[in-house]
Amino acid sequence: MAKSKKKVSDNNEILLTREEVWSVLDFAQSLAGFYPGIYTPDLLNARLKEVSYSPLSPTETDVSNAFSNLKDSEEVIRSYIEYFEAVHMPFKRILSYMASHLSFDLLYTVSNADSKDYASPKYKKDQQILYEFLDKFEYKLFFRNVVKQLLRNEVCVVSLREDKDKIVLQELPLRYCKITARGSYNLLVSFDFSYFLQSGIDIALYHPFFAEKFREIFKNLNKKQEYIPSLPPELRGNSQFAYWVDLPPHVATAFKLDTSQMVATPLFTGMLRYLIHDSTMITLQKDANMAAASKILLGEVPLIKESKASVKDMIAIDPKTLGQFLALIKASLTSAIKVASAPLENMKAISFNSETQILDDWTRSEMSSSGMDTALIYSSQLKANLVDSQLSFQSDSKIVEQSLYPQFALFMEYWVNKRTKFRYSIQFQGNDYYLDRQQRFDKAMGLATQGIVLPQLISSSLGLKPQELYRMLEESKAMGFVDLLTPIISSFQQSAQEGKGRPQKSESELEDSGAQTRQAGGNIQRGGKNK
Repeated sequence: MAKSKKKVSDNNEILLTREEVWSVLDFAQSLAGFYPGIYTPDLLNARLKEVSYSPLSPTETDVSNAFSNLKDSEEVIRSYIEYFEAVHMPFKRILSYMASHLSFDLLYTVSNADSKDYASPKYKKDQQILYEFLDKFEYKLFFRNVVKQLLRNEVCVVSLREDKDKIVLQELPLRYCKITARGSYNLLVSFDFSYFLQSGIDIALYHPFFAEKFREIFKNLNKKQEYIPSLPPELRGNSQFAYWVDLPPHVATAFKLDTSQMVATPLFTGMLRYLIHDSTMITLQKDANMAAASKILLGEVPLIKESKASVKDMIAIDPKTLGQFLALIKASLTSAIKVASAPLENMKAISFNSETQILDDWTRSEMSSSGMDTALIYSSQLKANLVDSQLSFQSDSKIVEQSLYPQFALFMEYWVNKRTKFRYSIQFQGNDYYLDRQQRFDKAMGLATQGIVLPQLISSSLGLKPQELYRMLEESKAMGFVDLLTPIISSFQQSAQEGKGRPQKSESELEDSGAQTRQAGGNIQRGGKNK
């Protein structure tokens, strides 16, 4: 049977049919391991890692080139930040320190309710819906993960997933997402559906919208699609450009650390200029330590005192004999001690006593470039100032509080108000510094003594969800816990010996000297207590 001849162009190029082109592409995809519908544990694990982790080791030239064009270098800068987080422990400490500030203590109010509404069955039903949402959604856990990603990447795109028992946030691959609009609640994104053409990605593990839209895209490949970015948020799924689809807010939303501008450069991008030189400083410190551990013993080789014209050299010891002696001396010493000799006078011993801590000084300067108090994130011999440390912590907290709390609150409002008829307004407050909690608790209890009882302020200061405080109170009352308590004797009923001395100051009121005295127990000898 004769073989069919291939079509040849005027330039002697073989022309393939459409079917042959797809066959070649299928073969290439299979060969490279990128083929939809193929799943193995290794592939699934690899795809999960690629969602938010792609570190790159930069050179000084790489960093300079990225800085020269920040708008087009967002992805590569994020890769550099991820790399230094993995290999540079002080920088990793900075990211962890900033991510651990927020306590996510929640308060809520209702904007469209009158005083009579709070006792109505309609309001109680909506309140129960709110409590059920807060029970199912561990927002503190997932929002803290979002904060970590924002510090690394500046942007984090998530999709809310819900089943019968739990609500979780699923992170979407940032490489395939672009912020394309500002919504009423949060930033809106478009997604590149070519992501699902890779092997090891099961589209059924994502929001149902993705599978529905994926089938629609490839069913209508030859049909012209309209790209209309101005569609209302809930209709954004109907706007498509090639494989890019605008996602509605119920499918995905984006958080950004700095929403004042859309360039997605991480917060600590400026530190890359310092971090890139860290290996050089480690080498210098190593050389200084090796030099400090080394000694050189210099001995004067005696000269012939009487000069004779027949003697060519004035050295009193034969060089061969001198070498043998030096070899014996070196054999009895460690490798850190060097031995040398020279036929010179007034020689002095040489040692390298390095008191300069090159790496420590550099690291403190490096950490200072973050704009933070190095005493809070880097241990050194420098004494920390208590008041300055407290103020620095509060200042660092504001960086993330003022930017992220409103975004997280709007996100919660969107999902709660989709389920209720009353309009809930959500607010987050506080940080995890113990003095902040104490001050908020004291404020709530102080208001209560004046007749202004605000249970949510109390639950917030204790780090509890509003409904958790109510449930604890109901349980303790039902179990008669109060009846088991022993009355506490007030101060004016105590004897002079029991109640002597002024009340102990809180740590927020202490100055440096007072903090040092308490830490050292300096008042114990005078009858005080170190509590």
